[in-house]
Amino acid sequence: MLIRQTIRYLPAQLLSPAFQLLSMIMWTYWLQPGEMGTYVLVSATQEFVNLIALSWFSIYALRFMPFERGAAERADYLQTEASILAISVPVSIVAALATTLMLSHAEFNWQSIAIIAFFYVTRGANSHYSERARAQSNIGAYTILQTVGPILGFALGLAFVELVAPTSNMLLFAYGIAQLIAHLVAAPLIGFAVLPRVLRGSIVRAAFSYGGPVLMLFGLGWIAENNFRYIVEHVSGATAFGLMAVGWGLGRRCASFGAMLVAAAAFPIAARLLNEGRRQEAFQQLGTNASLLIGVMAPTVAGLIMIGAPATQLLIAPLYREMTATILGLSALAGAIRFLHVHVTDQIFVLEKRIAYATIVDLVEIVATVALTTAGLLIHGPVGAVIGAAAGSAIAAIVSAALAVGRMGFVIPYVDIGKILLATVAMTVGLHWIPPAQSIAALVATILAGMAIYAGAIALAYQADARRIAMRLMSRRMPAPV
Repeated sequence: MLIRQTIRYLPAQLLSPAFQLLSMIMWTYWLQPGEMGTYVLVSATQEFVNLIALSWFSIYALRFMPFERGAAERADYLQTEASILAISVPVSIVAALATTLMLSHAEFNWQSIAIIAFFYVTRGANSHYSERARAQSNIGAYTILQTVGPILGFALGLAFVELVAPTSNMLLFAYGIAQLIAHLVAAPLIGFAVLPRVLRGSIVRAAFSYGGPVLMLFGLGWIAENNFRYIVEHVSGATAFGLMAVGWGLGRRCASFGAMLVAAAAFPIAARLLNEGRRQEAFQQLGTNASLLIGVMAPTVAGLIMIGAPATQLLIAPLYREMTATILGLSALAGAIRFLHVHVTDQIFVLEKRIAYATIVDLVEIVATVALTTAGLLIHGPVGAVIGAAAGSAIAAIVSAALAVGRMGFVIPYVDIGKILLATVAMTVGLHWIPPAQSIAALVATILAGMAIYAGAIALAYQADARRIAMRLMSRRMPAPV
């Protein structure tokens, strides 16, 4: 079930991060480091704004909204949802005002405030409806909400920075327009209320009783994920962070690509099994999720470490190359460590409503990453900061795994993890003997070679499964007997 659902979500999980990666590379040719730093920090701040404004209701919809509702109950839900979305608009406006005051490189004028608020509102609405589309298993709407913003926003962004001005404001405005279009197209596919008329207290109380503690949890998680950006900006300035933002952002996005590729389908399945009282099967799904997650992230991180330097020379604008090549692989490693516990063991605590355990993990990660990132930055510059962030996330991952295994009965799939790591080592050895790429074509060939080596090693490690899949495919292609 998990693999089938993962494949159905694949277009959204491939296209969205692919264009996010492409856009991060392309913006290095237009934006100066200060503008780059502002753009990245505004995008990160939006996630925090969304936590306060909508995420508590979004997680309620994802966790408890059934696929079919009676007409009256569905109408009440949609009206309440519309009311909450309407309330989120002034929250976003106030947050946009605060953002322009907080960021050292942001321009404090009404145009900037309006653009940032527009970006916050449209991105928040897209995030909420994406979660509801997942809850309803509406893959089409989910794909639209996940892909139109990054793809159309990238196209509009190229036009705006080239024809209007190469600034963070132009990029934010372009993405806001694309997000609004995605919302207008996708919302009718899953149902929505045009005007808010009712705010049902029973729905709000139910949503906040579950989403409220999760809101606190997500807020801690946001701090754990984003404290690096604000520490570097505060200690070293917007320009220094802008130079680091490309390598840090690309590394984290590569790691998050692997995480979301699996997690988008895994959580709804596990939630549904728990709702049906099938706890053991839900845990088995999360174990499978862990194996698939590591199976995607391990070769991604190893590959970036091996080919990051030549890829940077070929793809990134000269101003950003040196810093990007220095921290790209380490940033991917730091992201992979964090996303592994967030999307596996931490999910157990959320599903089982053990918010205290998840809070412990987040507090450990915040304290560890803030302390170690700051110390690393002061002692050893950008590399030290990234190593500190990775070490802090590793400490949190150990704590999360210990609680999940010791207190919740989760079984870590050690055998599968061992096979995946051996396949990753085989890929790394193979890449070591390939000369550094001197052209885009050679870089693509190197990546394909690494993928082939890894796929072959995985097939060898899972011979019985590979043989069974091959026989099944062959039987489907054989003509039926007459």
